[in-house]
Amino acid sequence: MANEFSSIRNVYCVGRNYALHAKELGNDVPEEPMIFSKPTHALHPVEGELKLPSDVGSIHYETEMVVRISRTYEPGVPVEQMVDGMAIGIDWTARDVQNVLKEKRHPWLLAKGFKNAAVLSPFRPFPNIEAFEAMEFSLLRNGETVQEGNPVDMIFPLEKLISYIGEHFGLAEGDVIFTGTPAGVGPVKDGDELILMMDEERFGPLHVRM
Repeated sequence: MANEFSSIRNVYCVGRNYALHAKELGNDVPEEPMIFSKPTHALHPVEGELKLPSDVGSIHYETEMVVRISRTYEPGVPVEQMVDGMAIGIDWTARDVQNVLKEKRHPWLLAKGFKNAAVLSPFRPFPNIEAFEAMEFSLLRNGETVQEGNPVDMIFPLEKLISYIGEHFGLAEGDVIFTGTPAGVGPVKDGDELILMMDEERFGPLHVRM
């Protein structure tokens, strides 16, 4: 897993890409992709102890499908040629911090980019866009399913995300995209045990320490 992390160049994330998630936080559904990024220092595998900050207020899990880019972006290149891997991850969010930043219209980096804020499983080969959209993913906290989703429900499909990010920021081999979280986000506490599920494949356990 360490070798996979060392090859990651840019970590792009998509905000509000599931309509029900946007609504549960009282946000408008976006008309174009909302893109932010995390530093690679935020990456953490889905195993062992996960140390999260204890002095920033509530920290929420946001479970997401993640794809890995295999080549430099060019308009019109099919998704299957742009993506060579898929994984499941958690986009951790310091929610109280984010709310303050929103009020001030400041960037979200303090709320999204802290150390260990991007949990990521090992990558699996990307099959094709149809199989990706049919994937079911979920998060179990202390044995209970607290979040689940399916990429077919994304507001902006993978092809749109790749073209938008590629045209505005650039994409190349080693970049990864957290594609957005469905409804059901919520806080964690010290001692929680987390398991990530991608179809029938389990990743973890991950033990939260705050």
